[in-house]
Amino acid sequence: MKIIIRIIGLTALNFFVLTSSEYIDIFQLVYDFSKLPLFKTFSIELTYIFISLLISFFALALVEFFKPFIEIYLMFYLKISFYFFINLVSLSTIYIALRIYGYSRVNLLLYLLTSTILLFITDKKFK
Repeated sequence: MKIIIRIIGLTALNFFVLTSSEYIDIFQLVYDFSKLPLFKTFSIELTYIFISLLISFFALALVEFFKPFIEIYLMFYLKISFYFFINLVSLSTIYIALRIYGYSRVNLLLYLLTSTILLFITDKKFK
């Protein structure tokens, strides 16, 4: 249940960042997808959903990967900064790898804050 809430929440938050950014530029990604037969009919909204899901899955994979390497102190007292770091790394990695430009910095900061809170709350509620 926790993983489903996290995937839906992170995807929705990132979809909001992509759709509400006035100068978002994903056309290089759309052009790259159009070369593949399976992705020729991808619409802009479907591409946004794909990007959002990719960021969500990458963030959750990073959370699971780094869990064993975190000291006890960090896991209990600075967990919010850990989740902020995970969200920042996953978002920036996917945006750079897929060459997504023109996103709103304010919406990006809102995403980082709300996604960090989402991960923190779901971790507390669904232990």
